[in-house]
Amino acid sequence: MDTHASRPHARHAALLRRAALLDFPASADVSPDAEAARLHTIQWLSHHGVFEDSAAVAEYDALRFDLLTGLFYPRATGADLDLGNDLVGWYFVFDDQFDGELGCRPQEVARLVAAVIRITEEDGRTGGGGQGPLLESFRDLWRRINSGRTAVWRDRFRHHWLEYLHSYHREALGRTGTGAGAGAPPRSVDAVLALRRHSIGVQPCLDLNEPFGGYTLPPALHGGFPLARMREATDDVVVFTNDIASLDKELAAGDVHNSVIVQRERARGDLEDAVRHIADLANARHRWFEETAAGLPALLAEAGAGPDVRPAVRRYVDGMRHVMSGNLGWSLRTARYDDRGIEAVSRGRQRPWAHLTSLDELIQAGRSSI
Repeated sequence: MDTHASRPHARHAALLRRAALLDFPASADVSPDAEAARLHTIQWLSHHGVFEDSAAVAEYDALRFDLLTGLFYPRATGADLDLGNDLVGWYFVFDDQFDGELGCRPQEVARLVAAVIRITEEDGRTGGGGQGPLLESFRDLWRRINSGRTAVWRDRFRHHWLEYLHSYHREALGRTGTGAGAGAPPRSVDAVLALRRHSIGVQPCLDLNEPFGGYTLPPALHGGFPLARMREATDDVVVFTNDIASLDKELAAGDVHNSVIVQRERARGDLEDAVRHIADLANARHRWFEETAAGLPALLAEAGAGPDVRPAVRRYVDGMRHVMSGNLGWSLRTARYDDRGIEAVSRGRQRPWAHLTSLDELIQAGRSSI
């Protein structure tokens, strides 16, 4: 028997078996411009020096982030989809910086996060330059994302983006046992979820639905019940789905921020029992989401929402659905969680783009404030 050939098949079969525990569909509704966005983002990241050679490009391309973006925004095309795909691509490149030694050095993580945050404080006309591929590509991305947007939307997006960035420092503290609760009994799923709702990066992706759709939700509606709770449920479904899909990869890498792994620790039981438990939680969140969505028209009518608000809310709710089902659809097709993905993070091996910032240079340049 060819064990080398059978192992990938067995891993994929396990992923499909686990995904079948989820009651919501894996979307196959992809934007017609996904292929164009794929080429655009590879060229954009290459232009900024993210990839050192063609092998790095090929490894990145196999992860099919364009498919994820196309599933997230199936009605977006052209420059909008290109921008969304650049954001998703940058997010994963940034995330991969923390898979190695850096992810266990909280002070240096805080310095890097502070450097990214400073770019969000620039006025768009001046600032920065010569800070390396990671920061320079982000500066370009940030300017394009915010260009022409309303102040309400820009503030909303920046708030969500900063929550996402700060989660990396909190995760680094957790890995080193220097955060709150260090030395305590095994963490709870709720505690992991409270952090992962930010680190998963869903909220900035949801924000893009508004400019792509040509509307901006009023702050009271966006931050009030039930939309705020529906956004949280979307976060939870994506986190749980991701933790199930990436389980073998994170076990190989020794990552502790996974709800399935935490549930197994808490229950002291079988891994597959933990998978079923997390799938049940995901299904319960999704059912609540759909039940609440069904009652939204009546709630809006009761609140006296105008005719322009109702279609915007409907599109925003559809955007949340696309993110939940699109994440599952991509997870079943990407190389990030198959044997290639596991090989990429096991035995200390990191992605070719995992060392894009020199923290020593940041400190020497006087940019080390936290």
